[in-house]
Order: sequence, then C-alpha cells, then structure tokens
Amino acid sequence: MTTEVDGVTNGPEGADIAFLLIHGFAAAPDEVTSLGEYLAEMGISSFAVRLAGHATVPEDLSTTTWHDWYESALAGLGLVQSWEPTHTFVAGLSMGGALSLLLAAREKDIDGVVAMSPALYVDSILARFVQVIKVFKKYRTVDLSSMADMYDIMRTKYPKEPFSAYHELLKLMKVVRSHLQTVVIPTLVIQSGADKTIDPKNGTIAYEGVSSEDKALHVIEGAEHVITCHAKRFEAFELVADFVADHTR
Repeated sequence: MTTEVDGVTNGPEGADIAFLLIHGFAAAPDEVTSLGEYLAEMGISSFAVRLAGHATVPEDLSTTTWHDWYESALAGLGLVQSWEPTHTFVAGLSMGGALSLLLAAREKDIDGVVAMSPALYVDSILARFVQVIKVFKKYRTVDLSSMADMYDIMRTKYPKEPFSAYHELLKLMKVVRSHLQTVVIPTLVIQSGADKTIDPKNGTIAYEGVSSEDKALHVIEGAEHVITCHAKRFEAFELVADFVADHTR
C-alpha cells in the first residue's frame, strides 16, 4: 500500500535496483537529484522525496514535526518498493541521512543504507535553549550568501528556519541515535571532511552506532556539508556505486 507522495523520479522504469533519496532540513529534493541522475546513468531508478513542509514556504515547515518528515520518507519508500525492484536502497543527506538510518532501523526489505553527512548530534547554545527560544521567537535567518562559493550546483534552501522545526530536528536526532544499534543491514557512511554545518564526528557516531557487520565510513576531505552539490560529489557517488555493486551481485 502506498500513499500519495511528491518528489522527483529518475532512471528507467522496471530497473532491478532502485533508490529512495532523502534531502536535508529546510531544503528540497533538488539537493539530492544529482545523485539520482548519476544512478540513472547506471540504469538505476530513484525517487527523491519531498519531505512535509519542505520546498514550499518556511511557514509550512513551522506546522510540521519530525513524525511528519518520517511519514513522508516512509511514503517515498513505499513508492519505490511498489516498483518491485530486486534491490532497494535508501540514501539521505544530513537530516535525510538521519531519516535513512531510522528507516533502516524500523522498516523491512531494504538492502542497504547510505548516510551522507548525517545529522545526528549538535552541541550548541541554540540547541540547548531552542525549546525556550521558540516560545518567544518564531524564525531564525539563514545566511545564504556563501552558497554560490561553496557549491557548484545551486539548490533550494529556506532563507529563514522556524525555531519550532529546529527543535523537531533535535528530537529526531535523539530518536535516531537511540535506534542506531538496531540497524543491521549494510551501511555506508560518507562524511564531508570540511563540514561547517555539523561536526564531522557525526559520521563516526553513525558508523560506530550501527550494529551492521557490513559497514564502512569514508571521509571526503575538502568536501562541504551538502556533498551532493559540491565539486567533490563524484567521489561520493563512486563510493555509492561501489556499495551497490558489492550488494547486488
């Protein structure tokens, strides 16, 4: 059974291998479609899901919770599985990486998970006090002026983020950390070495936390947080391709 879901489809119909792709917080599917296009060239189908409250206006994000984001991801997984591929993979970036790991922990019939710059832990003044701040202030402004210098693929990103949604993100991180030990499927963690959005140790948290016997952590030095839009993205994509090849033979 599938639920109506919004997103971007890439690749041939009837492919033996299919991916669910999940974008990050306050972003949109266009930040992961570069991976979908790369996979399509390999004959692999993908669906980049749009999470609830994303890729519209920030006010929509303020009315959602992490449960809504997870339900969107779950609906996307249902759509991909309805294609009846021989192999199903899930890959996510940042918050999408966290959601991917949660799907891997909770859901069935997933052959492997790829977490790119996974957002699992933040230690900051804002994180400690956001529950109080959100009562008095609705949004925080996001400086997007450096995006063109950091990335060679432009992406959709909200210029302001609801504090309520940021609090939901922190809740999601905590839930995912508590579920990591139940992830037993093959796991690939790709961490951006020059990540300025979250601490690069998040990759290690994911790698060390999952119980998978078949797991790997790769750090791509010089890559920024949104590696799928960065000049070094093909290093990450090649790792994904190798991961798929190793688990579809």
